[in-house]
Amino acid sequence: MTIHHIVLFTFKPEVTPEQRQSVRDCISALPSQIPAIQSLVTGKTVFNPLGHGYDEGVIFLFENVAKLNEYRPHKAHLDYQTFARPLIEGILIFDIETAA
Repeated sequence: MTIHHIVLFTFKPEVTPEQRQSVRDCISALPSQIPAIQSLVTGKTVFNPLGHGYDEGVIFLFENVAKLNEYRPHKAHLDYQTFARPLIEGILIFDIETAA
């Protein structure tokens, strides 16, 4: 079973474009640092009136729950959280399991 770890977030209003890009770069580097990540896609929102104002989203793929649990305490993930947390004012994390 594949785990889709979906993360949506909103930047604080004062966050600069350069800081936003730094967060994106940090996210994009995670698969090279954390072997448990099968793949990820990340991007800015395409306006949707039901989007609740989130600015960005990331979808991580993991082979199974064990791999997701391997990722959560990984140093690179914790370092990313420490870096990004002061720049983010809203976050939603939602995990789903699929057959493929």
